[in-house]
Amino acid sequence: MERLRLAQLSDLHLGACLSGGKLALPQAKAEKRRADHRQCLTRFAAHVRETRPAAALIPGDLFDSTEPDIDDLNFAINTLNAMAPVPVFLAPGNHDAYAPSSCYNLHSALYQSRGSGPKWGSHIRIFTADHFESVPLPGHPAASVSGVAFHRHLPDTQRALIELPRTSQDGIRILLFHGSMENYPRAGSDREVLPFTPAELERAGYTYAAVGHYHRGGVIAGERGGVLGAYAGAAFASSLSDEGAGTWLDLELAAHEPLQESALHWHRCDDRAVHRLQMDVTGVTDTAALSQRLEEHLAAAKAGPRDLIHLTLHGRIARGVPLDLRQPLAERFFHAVVDDSQVEPDYAVDLSAPDAKEPGLAATSEDLFVWRMRQLYRQTPSEDERARIKEALYYGLDALTLGEVHLR
Repeated sequence: MERLRLAQLSDLHLGACLSGGKLALPQAKAEKRRADHRQCLTRFAAHVRETRPAAALIPGDLFDSTEPDIDDLNFAINTLNAMAPVPVFLAPGNHDAYAPSSCYNLHSALYQSRGSGPKWGSHIRIFTADHFESVPLPGHPAASVSGVAFHRHLPDTQRALIELPRTSQDGIRILLFHGSMENYPRAGSDREVLPFTPAELERAGYTYAAVGHYHRGGVIAGERGGVLGAYAGAAFASSLSDEGAGTWLDLELAAHEPLQESALHWHRCDDRAVHRLQMDVTGVTDTAALSQRLEEHLAAAKAGPRDLIHLTLHGRIARGVPLDLRQPLAERFFHAVVDDSQVEPDYAVDLSAPDAKEPGLAATSEDLFVWRMRQLYRQTPSEDERARIKEALYYGLDALTLGEVHLR
């Protein structure tokens, strides 16, 4: 019984802008990340050359644009050409969609303008049609790959997998496309790229679906629990939303054998990870407690010195506790951003304290406001109403002491 080993990489987004966004990389670090970006593809190519799988599968968004920078294009072609003789199958995604001007069109002005630049190798099969096409897998007569290129967004009524002819059960049949699975637990915001459901995929009857688009890798399971396919995840973490990205996937298929999750193995491709941390500082009264809480969050995230940290602080902190965390983090990690815009002072007002007499003429507006809110709090038996009064207290004190109110 034939068994096939496959390597799958997608969503590299080569050429993506790395100096903007909430990560706010300075120019020098953006240049280092650009080198890391290319290294991901170089590392995958070396893995393919060493392990010699039956095929390398790239289901979309190799580039961040349909018309990438010529240097990025030449680098990618040279790197994929170095995988020969392993067959490489590539299905363009929504970022590097197939179009007349596309780098995947051998007659496009972009491709032709490179003159003596490298050409896509004969071992590389790029799917260019807007419907699934099937081709045999070289060296494996009982196996085939069916792929489709992303051309444009489709209406919900036009379902790519519903229109896909059901395959026969003989041999190994692989699907390759860039699409958004409904209810995928690690989905991003863009859910309108060749949308499909597990039920539609299961009805198609293929052995395995190599799918791109979502940047967190994971299994695509059928309604009866079997493994239908997988997202390899983004090969490179290019933005704040790419927490958990930076992987490729190896797997092994066998004809007439249900695919087991244990046959799928994710590997780190990007050796720097993005950690998006949320930390509540409520109750912190000194810098030692703040540091301890931060260390607990970093340890839980398994953050390493090569990684990128985006820390968002929220809650209420005792007055006088400095929130200068960016510099200590920047000294420990490749890059760190700290957002403390949601932190507000803790007024340490005990609303349930015994009633005191009404403040005298020398009392401040803050004293009078707290006294009145404490009266209201003690007069109501409703816990919901007490919670609203406490919230109103903090809003009022913000207005009186800070001169502004931050709605939460």
